[in-house]
Amino acid sequence: MKLDLNERSDDRPEWLKDITLNVDELWQYPVREPLEQTIAKELSQCCAANFSAANIFCSNGGDESIYILMRLIKETARVILPLPAFSQYTQGLESWALDGRTIAANEDLSINLDAVIDAISEQPGSVVILTSPNNPTGELVTLNALKQVLDAAAANQSWVFFDEAYIEFSEQKSAIELIEEYDNLVVLRTLSKAFGLAGIRFGYLAANAQLIELFKQRAMPFNIPAPSLQIAKEAMSQRAQQDVKRFVTRIQQNRAELFQWFKQRNLQPFPSHSNFLLIPMPLLQADLLTQVLKRKGIAVRRFNDDELKSCVRITIPFYLTPLIDALEDVFDPQLLCFDMDGVLIDTSSSYDEAIAATVKKFSGKAVERATILAKRRQGGFNNDWVLSQSLIAEAQGNAVALEPVIDYFQSVYLGSETNPGCIANETAILNQDAAQAINTLNVRTAIVTGRPRYEAKLGSELLQKTLKVWQPSAIVSTDDVTDCKPSPEGILGLKQAFNANRSWMFGDTPDDMQAARRSNSIAIGIGQQNQQQLRAAGADLVIDNINQIIDLITATESNERLG
Repeated sequence: MKLDLNERSDDRPEWLKDITLNVDELWQYPVREPLEQTIAKELSQCCAANFSAANIFCSNGGDESIYILMRLIKETARVILPLPAFSQYTQGLESWALDGRTIAANEDLSINLDAVIDAISEQPGSVVILTSPNNPTGELVTLNALKQVLDAAAANQSWVFFDEAYIEFSEQKSAIELIEEYDNLVVLRTLSKAFGLAGIRFGYLAANAQLIELFKQRAMPFNIPAPSLQIAKEAMSQRAQQDVKRFVTRIQQNRAELFQWFKQRNLQPFPSHSNFLLIPMPLLQADLLTQVLKRKGIAVRRFNDDELKSCVRITIPFYLTPLIDALEDVFDPQLLCFDMDGVLIDTSSSYDEAIAATVKKFSGKAVERATILAKRRQGGFNNDWVLSQSLIAEAQGNAVALEPVIDYFQSVYLGSETNPGCIANETAILNQDAAQAINTLNVRTAIVTGRPRYEAKLGSELLQKTLKVWQPSAIVSTDDVTDCKPSPEGILGLKQAFNANRSWMFGDTPDDMQAARRSNSIAIGIGQQNQQQLRAAGADLVIDNINQIIDLITATESNERLG
C-alpha cells in the first residue's frame, strides 16, 4: 500500500474503466487549448465568474507549472517562501539559486503569515508561494488570510502563487473565486490527488490573462500528451466529479478516525485538511514504525529536515482497516519478550568470563572477549556451553565432548560455597525508569532466554532485587522448550498462553531476531556494534540498549497547540 506520496493508491476511479482512448489522434501533436476552454467554462459556472481560455494554463502535472514558476522568479522577481513547504519549492529555491528568503515556521510548524506580510513590505517585487492545505502539515490557509497576503502583495508590486493540490479534501472553497478580485493571484490545481490521476501528469493554473501568459510563453511546446488530455477532459465530466466527491467524503471520514486513533495513544497529529496526517513521535518510534510498515508492504513518508525528522506522514487510505491492523503491531503490543543476557543483564564479567576460563582450561589458550562476541554474532550460539565447545575446537584443532565442558563452565560460573563464581559479577542493564515505563504499558512481559531454568531464575531474582517495580509474566528457559532460539517455539508458546497476537522480541543475537521473525513478532536488536548481523537476521530496529525502550513505548508529550 503506497501511503508515502499522497496518491489515490487503493481506490481507483470507477469511471476510468469505461474510457476508450481515441488512437486516431495520436499521429498528430497534441493541442491543449480546447481543454483550457473547457476548464474555463467549468470554473466560470462553479465560481460565478467569467473565465476564458486565456485565464487557464494546462501543464504537465503541477511540476511543470512549478518549474516555470522557478524560472519566472529567476528572471523577473524574488521569492518569499514560508516553511514548512513542499519539497519541490524548497529544492527549487536551492537548485535555481533564487534571490529571496524563506520564512521560518511558528513553533507548532504553522505558517507564520505575519512574518510573510512583513517580508512582502521589506522585499517588494516578490513572488509569495503558499500551499493550502499545506504539505507536509495539512494546515489550511483561510481565504481571509490569503486576502491579507494578496493586499500586502498588491501594495508592494508582488504576486502570490497559491498551490491548491489538496483543496478537495478541505471544506474550504477554492481561491479561484478570488481571481477576478485579485489580479496578482495564480492558483495551481492538479488531478493527481483527489482525482487519482497522478499517472497522466496533468495540472492547470488559473489567473488573470497577463500572468497566465507568462507561463504559456515558457512552457514546452505540446507539453501534454494526447492521452492525458483525453482523460483530463473526461475528469471534468459530471460522473467523474461525483466519484471525486464520494472518494473525498470517505477520506475525510478516515482522516478523522485515524486522527482520533493516534490521539487515543497520546500522539498528537497535526490537524489536517488534506489527504494525509503528519504525526510527530520519538525518533526511534518513527524509525520502528517506518520499518515495520515497510515490511508489511506499506510505504510512508519520512523527512530529512531537522524539524520534521521525527515525524511520519501517512496518506489516508480509502480502506483504513489494513493500515490500522499494521499500526496496532507497533502501538498496541500485547506481549513483550526479552532475552536476558546482554539485554536485561550485563554478563560481560560472568558468562563471557566463564567462556574464556573454559576455553583456557581445555585448550590451554586464551581467548579474547572480541572473539567471543564475534562468535556469538554469527548466530547458532545462543547456548554458551555450545559456544565454548566450538571455541575450544577452533583453538586446539579437534572437537571435545560437551559434557565436561558444561561441568567446568558451571563450576566457574556458579562457583561454590567458598568461591562465589562469575555470576556474582552480574548487574542489571534495565534501569528503574525503563522498568516503570514497561509497567505503565500494562501488557504481558516475558523473558525468553538461552539459560537453563535455575540460572534464569537467578537472573530474574537479580532483576527483582535491583528494580522492584517489574516482574515478568513468564520465563521461558532452555529447559522449557524442545528447540531453543532461533526456533520460535518459546515465543509462540507465550503468544498462545496469553492469547497475544501482537508481540515484540528484544535480543542481542541473530538467533533472537530469527526467533522473533519466525514467530511473527517485531524484532528489536540490542547493540549498535552488532547492527549489520542483527539487521541481516531480520531486526526491524537496532537500539543501543534496552533502556531506550522508553522511546518506543512512550508517546510524545501533548502538544499545547491542540490543548
